[in-house]
Amino acid sequence: MKSEPDTVCALATPPGIGSIAVIRLSGPRTFDILDQITRGMKPSRQPSGTVRLGWVEDSNRREIDHVMISVFRTPKSYTGEDLAEISCHGNQLIADTIIKLLRQHGCRLAEPGEFTRRAVLAGKLTLSQAEAVLDLIHAQTTAALRSALNRYEGGISKLVTQLAEELRNLVADAEYQLGFDEPDTQPLNLAKRVKQLTRKLDRIITRGKQNQYVYKGAEVAIVGRPNVGKSSLFNRLLGQKRAVVTPAPGTTRDRIDASIVLGDAQIKLTDTGGITGRSAGTISRPAAAQTCKAIEQSDLVLMVFDGSRPAASADQEVFKAACRHRAIYIINKSDKPRRFEPDFLNGNPGIAVSALTGTGIGRLRSMIARRFRLNLGTVVTSTRHLELLEECRTALNHSRKAPDAETSAFELKAALDALGKIDAPCTSTDILNRVFSRFCVGK
Repeated sequence: MKSEPDTVCALATPPGIGSIAVIRLSGPRTFDILDQITRGMKPSRQPSGTVRLGWVEDSNRREIDHVMISVFRTPKSYTGEDLAEISCHGNQLIADTIIKLLRQHGCRLAEPGEFTRRAVLAGKLTLSQAEAVLDLIHAQTTAALRSALNRYEGGISKLVTQLAEELRNLVADAEYQLGFDEPDTQPLNLAKRVKQLTRKLDRIITRGKQNQYVYKGAEVAIVGRPNVGKSSLFNRLLGQKRAVVTPAPGTTRDRIDASIVLGDAQIKLTDTGGITGRSAGTISRPAAAQTCKAIEQSDLVLMVFDGSRPAASADQEVFKAACRHRAIYIINKSDKPRRFEPDFLNGNPGIAVSALTGTGIGRLRSMIARRFRLNLGTVVTSTRHLELLEECRTALNHSRKAPDAETSAFELKAALDALGKIDAPCTSTDILNRVFSRFCVGK
């Protein structure tokens, strides 16, 4: 016999002092519990979608706070269950006292993301919509917000439905071919359609990986030999003085991080110690290790060179250290006559800037922003979605290379199964735990 779900409660607004605090309840005993702790209203008789003003009292009928209670009855609520929200004054002591009172009357404190988890299990939201709720909460840029809203409104569901329809047609045709006497070969038309769908997935996955920068941010490291103006450039890009700038080489020894929004993405900018190209020198080994680590962790490297001096061996060491990464070559000190004409940049002129005067900084910001621009050609940003799309693509490739029609049909079904995990009704505890592990309590 299936047990009745318990009733849960949690603070839905950030803890601390504010104008109001909102406490959310959901479950079969929501209104029964509220009736026991309120005066001047009867939540169990209150119509759905209405708000009433009254008092919350403790077991001794002492007033705790004058509150407003919003009622949402099953099934027309966020969780699909009976749900209510108590809006009290934004004092943490008041909110804690009300939550303690609710627990005394049978409420359980909700786990992180439990309200949204219940919404998924009740069929009120798909998994991708639930993930979009979290992205809406954590969006740091307008582009990230737009992307999350698109997915919350069903963008992923529409994409999955379209791809699944194509896959189901392929599976049906493959199984139809198995009814013939020669199942050892795959029809050319079917193989062509599988290839076309694989290419479509290639594009979606590539664009999706690009869009992850909008969601999770990008790491950009500024590297170069000592005294080329890395810290000055760091400060200029930030629009404020964060790194110490002196004429002495090697002033920056520890990496300095700061965040800035450029275009569609939140950028974590890192100023690093100079690369000397020598085993000993002005920069210590720990500082050199930090610089190498920043390069390895970066999504983009800004290689800075001093345009007012001829290329030195240390400049070539900088290029060698970061040339395997996505990079922009920056020729700093454009306010002085240019003497930097290296042969190791393979003819790339780089972008001329002056961290001192600000010349070229606007163009550099635009170049960085373009590297992490939101690709409107796809709504995919989630690592979980990308993993499942890659699993689907792998199965399609196996289908194309299958030795016979029966194996090909099996792989097509595997591709459809992988695709279905993105947004199918979910009861898998492992998948649900993974999705909701990053949620806060009260959402």
